[in-house]
Amino acid sequence: MKFGLKIKLIFSYVLISLILVGSLFFTTKYMFNTQFENYVKTNLDKSSIQIVNQVISAYDNKGNPPNDLMLKNIGEAALAKGFILSINNKNGEMIWCMNWVEQQLCSRMLIDIEQNMNNIYLDFNGEYMEKSYDINKSGVFYGTITLGYYGPFYFNSDDVVFLNMFNQIFSFGAILAFLLAIILGIFMASRIGRPIKEVIKQAVKIEGGDYNSLIKLKSNTKEVDKLIHSINSLASTLNHQHVIRKRLAQNYAHELRTPLASLQSNLEAMIDGIWEPNKERLESCNEEILRLTRMLTGIDKIAEIEDSNIELNKSTFNLLELTDRIVLNFESYYKEKNITINVEGDSCNLYADKDKIGQVLINLLSNAIKYTQVNGIISVSIRCHENAIEFSVLDNGIGINKEDLPNIFEHLYRTDKSRASATGGSGMGLAVVKAIVEAHQGKITVESEIGCKFTVVLPN
Repeated sequence: MKFGLKIKLIFSYVLISLILVGSLFFTTKYMFNTQFENYVKTNLDKSSIQIVNQVISAYDNKGNPPNDLMLKNIGEAALAKGFILSINNKNGEMIWCMNWVEQQLCSRMLIDIEQNMNNIYLDFNGEYMEKSYDINKSGVFYGTITLGYYGPFYFNSDDVVFLNMFNQIFSFGAILAFLLAIILGIFMASRIGRPIKEVIKQAVKIEGGDYNSLIKLKSNTKEVDKLIHSINSLASTLNHQHVIRKRLAQNYAHELRTPLASLQSNLEAMIDGIWEPNKERLESCNEEILRLTRMLTGIDKIAEIEDSNIELNKSTFNLLELTDRIVLNFESYYKEKNITINVEGDSCNLYADKDKIGQVLINLLSNAIKYTQVNGIISVSIRCHENAIEFSVLDNGIGINKEDLPNIFEHLYRTDKSRASATGGSGMGLAVVKAIVEAHQGKITVESEIGCKFTVVLPN
């Protein structure tokens, strides 16, 4: 059977309170009882000495005992303290006993004390006991005083009242502690449970496809606050991915629709006899087919490169030499627009997949040439660091709007969709570049103020 967090927290607080109060109760009771017993025994000794001194003081200088009235008064005072007083002469003969005067009262006192002790101690082994004291006055022995009591020690009525009061106060404190534990458990469960309930609600919404609502609660608990932040981040990420997928589907549809529509119109016109299927028109259809093929090839490349199990054919090569060769291959394209390309930097040896890093350079240079105006300048810089190699491609072209920068590495994303036909691109280049760089555990960033600057950092 499963229980909620609130029930578990309340149960935990009550259980801890039970253990602590129980331990405190038994420890305190043991220590208190021990100390109280010592206190009672000390008082009994003091009381017995006081009674003996009273009796001895009542003897006259000739050793004659006090009269019966005085002895009765002393005996009643002793009886109130739990003692039965009796006096023997020097020959050992009993000359006076409280039990002779008040037999029923003496019996009642012993019975009451026995009941009190049995009520307090379930296994108390008590019995009637006596202590004897010599009557010495001016160095002369006149007899003995005997005090009978229920031993080895006993609690009188005042002691019993005090113990009962102590137990009541302690029981009240224990009940109060349990109530406070329950209240505190409910309070803490609410404090912790409320944000967790909100997290559960948000998780259910995310499961149902609602990524827009975020948890606005704050928690002072570090772990709970981190959980709320993680759920909010998850919702934001999933919402962003949802938008990307939706836009990706629209972009795929747009990019595929244009060449297919062109093909369809050309083929229908030729089938209907409106256009003659000559070489020029067939070449136009072939160009559209090649455009579709390039787009699908780009998609295949992304799928291949983003595969977590991709195997890179790494080798050591000189990045500066590779860059120079690729720039040389672009010579006809950038000279056609009278663009100047400057390559400078360190001669670095890089351990990576040479073909794929070459593709990164080709795509970045291709974009730079494509969007740099006539008579523009492109700079390629290579820098060696202790544990990484950094290269960048900077142009002074048309640049990228700030709102488009976070999305330019997405599949088929275009900062200006109208340029698709003019530039002949598929929108796959930068997505492929990012996938290749990340497959090498590297990082690519972009800046755009005057023109664009793409920076790639690869671990070496």
